[in-house]
Amino acid sequence: MAPRRTANSADKKGGLKGFFTRASKSFMVGGTYAKDKSYWVAEKLAKVGFVIATTSFVTLMPLIFEIAREGQMIESEKIQVKQLRNDGFVDRQLQEMGFCQAAISRTPAVAMKK
Repeated sequence: MAPRRTANSADKKGGLKGFFTRASKSFMVGGTYAKDKSYWVAEKLAKVGFVIATTSFVTLMPLIFEIAREGQMIESEKIQVKQLRNDGFVDRQLQEMGFCQAAISRTPAVAMKK
């Protein structure tokens, strides 16, 4: 006698065709899940990236501007120190006048071009 087929057993396909059918459905569900989760992760990373970028602009740009301005001030002081040296002032007098050490210091003789 042959086994009876019920409604449940008729829905399940057996063999190789049934395996591929179930596998494709499984892959489709897994792909949809992965797509949804990766979209969620991408949204979160975009928010974090935006916060980091705006914070770095707010904190680093003034620092960069200040460093550039400090470099310009040292250059202008070097010009003043050079003029005062030509007038006969020595390093000790220039320090007492309040010029920064970077403007007063001379380049080593090794670094000077002949």
